Amino acid sequence: MAITIETISANRYAPQGSEAVNLYSNGLDGGSGLTLAQIVIAVSLRSAAAYEAQGVIKMNMMSDGSGMLDKASKYMEELSDETMDDWTTARRYLVDVLHIDAEDLPETVDTYKRRIQAVDTIKAKVDALTQQQQSYMIDLQTLVNRRDVAYATSSNMVRTLGTSMSSDAANFI
Repeated sequence: MAITIETISANRYAPQGSEAVNLYSNGLDGGSGLTLAQIVIAVSLRSAAAYEAQGVIKMNMMSDGSGMLDKASKYMEELSDETMDDWTTARRYLVDVLHIDAEDLPETVDTYKRRIQAVDTIKAKVDALTQQQQSYMIDLQTLVNRRDVAYATSSNMVRTLGTSMSSDAANFI
């Protein structure tokens, strides 16, 4: 029994484009090629895997964003409660990690006015990060939905093939 390999371009079907899907035929049909169902199943599974990978990346981005939001919120609370221990370290984090413009943050927070300026600046960044997190959540939900459709397509095709094969076998009896 010879195994044949067919390669199809999945760029019209797979989300990452221009990647090929290798399909293997067991040669039971004489190695003449693959059925449309086999191609649909392979492309559907490839698409589902690509969506899954993209979803993991999006979840990691959301996790990183949540950590930044937590830390920024902690700094805002400390500034509001006047319990800020190390403004220099906090300011460096806000500038280097959250990319707040250094000119928008005061050098010190020794007065009420400077604390309020710092809180307002951090709040603006927190609002922007929150919007970004919401966008990531929508993107993730879209990826999950697409992945589910790809798995459902593959599953339905396998079920249809099984039903068809059962019918064909019954006809031979």
